[in-house]
Amino acid sequence: MKKFALLPVAAIVGLLFFQAAQKPEPEKHPDLNLFDAKMPANVKAVVEQKCYGCHNAESKNEKGKKKLDWDFFEAEKKSKQLATMSKINEVLTEGDMPPAKFLENKPEGKLSDEEMAILKEWSAGKKKKAE
Repeated sequence: MKKFALLPVAAIVGLLFFQAAQKPEPEKHPDLNLFDAKMPANVKAVVEQKCYGCHNAESKNEKGKKKLDWDFFEAEKKSKQLATMSKINEVLTEGDMPPAKFLENKPEGKLSDEEMAILKEWSAGKKKKAE
């Protein structure tokens, strides 16, 4: 009878042991982690100077706000951010941003070659190589 009395105690001890055992860390592949949730400072600077005016929650430009709202970008899930970045890259590559009509009234909103390169590189998910 004592054998059977020890069985529940052994089962409980066994369960406690397995619960306390640390789970192995998932293997990380740095070369697969191409996306950094934090926007680089140089990208943020261009966005704040040239994009944010039309693409923010308080913008009067309803079309611009609907297509992209920078106020919510960093709070989005990575998958949504990557999809947005892909769309940003597409409109930049096609020359659709900033829109020609906008630039007629505000030519200072035109992206310089350097600013365009910064946004394209970032939105394509590429990281600069260390120099």
